[in-house]
Amino acid sequence: MPEPLAGLLADPVELLARCVAQLGAYWERCLLPRWWPRARSVLEADLAHRGRMFAEHGAEGLFADLDHRLSWHAGVLRLTDPDPRVRALGGRYTPVAGRGLVLAPTLFSLGAHTVIDADEPPLISYPARGKALMGESSPPQVPGALAELIGPPRARLLALLDQPASTTALAHRLAVTPGAVSRHLTALATAGLLTRTRTGRSVLYARSPLGDALLTAGS
Repeated sequence: MPEPLAGLLADPVELLARCVAQLGAYWERCLLPRWWPRARSVLEADLAHRGRMFAEHGAEGLFADLDHRLSWHAGVLRLTDPDPRVRALGGRYTPVAGRGLVLAPTLFSLGAHTVIDADEPPLISYPARGKALMGESSPPQVPGALAELIGPPRARLLALLDQPASTTALAHRLAVTPGAVSRHLTALATAGLLTRTRTGRSVLYARSPLGDALLTAGS
């Protein structure tokens, strides 16, 4: 075993500190500048959508498109795994009443997963809506008629907002300043083409029905 590694293994506290420092440096240099703003926008947009579905359609609407293996009936949420090896383990029922239920969107999952702990609220992680946007390399094409009507920058923003997004995330995607994006978003929202939803410290913008109609008409 190399001498430096042997020394670190002999001092677990130092090893942990160095691992944390290296992971922190990787986050700061590789993920935080460009990846995280887009990821955060996708995750916040998903949470805003789930909140709206719950407010409008209740628990049944909330879980309707979260994962095809999830079903809600008579106050019971069931996650059915098609893998016979998993089903052979049998079911487990955990009362949620009074404990809460945590929904955690993720960009690193192909389906819903549960975490059950007697001392913590049950948790379901699931693929976030719009995660395909993480691989988008360029903004969508802007209809020419729409660009002539409201101007190319605002038409581009309107076309981008298939999913709710924050000012910062849009600025990163368009490679412009947040201030420039903010002015256009305010104008579009004032005209009734966008809606605004506050999520924590962020404000998410999305196309309104009028904005959808205008984009369709301009295509």
